[in-house]
Amino acid sequence: MMTVKAKIGSSVVIVVLAIIGLRLGQIAWQQQVTLNKLQAQEKQLIKNQATQPTKQLKTKQVEAKSTIVKASEKAKAFFQLAWEWSSGSDYQNRVKRIKKASLANQAVLSNSYLFPAYSGMADYIDLNGMISRVDQVVYYPQTTNDDETRGVVLVTVNAKHSRDVGNGETRFYQFKITYSSHDNQLTALDYIGRLAVNQSTDINTFNPYE
Repeated sequence: MMTVKAKIGSSVVIVVLAIIGLRLGQIAWQQQVTLNKLQAQEKQLIKNQATQPTKQLKTKQVEAKSTIVKASEKAKAFFQLAWEWSSGSDYQNRVKRIKKASLANQAVLSNSYLFPAYSGMADYIDLNGMISRVDQVVYYPQTTNDDETRGVVLVTVNAKHSRDVGNGETRFYQFKITYSSHDNQLTALDYIGRLAVNQSTDINTFNPYE
């Protein structure tokens, strides 16, 4: 039979082993939890790396779309101010109004086709009772990046005498334009050409541009 001392010693050993086993179990559990966390972080990192190029692409697409929309808005406002008038005074104040609206830089405002240097046009408009109206401005982008967009603008213009009961004359004009997102305005404009429809036999029914 075991003595009391032996029993106590045996019990101590059992308790010690139990404590050690419990401690080892805790350590193993903690290691497993840590491992699970690391694995989860690794999976998330891989997922983020995989989706990052897509996010960047979507961001660039949104930026490009925003640039195109702004260019279209600026072009529409610009041509409405440049090509709409019902008096000589309206005609003479076009550049001032465009400058005030910050729609285009000086290079654009120096375009000799839209803003001819010769005088007398205001009197001509008043004398003939000419009215010019922009019906539509459509921008067709060709190249776009983070800083600017370049493309073609199709401008539909109608003009007639104030006394004319008819529809006057409608023409379609094409311009190459550049819009700068940094300047938030048109920075280049070049006249391409025009197409006339419903052309009147009286050239005076239209605006003075030829």
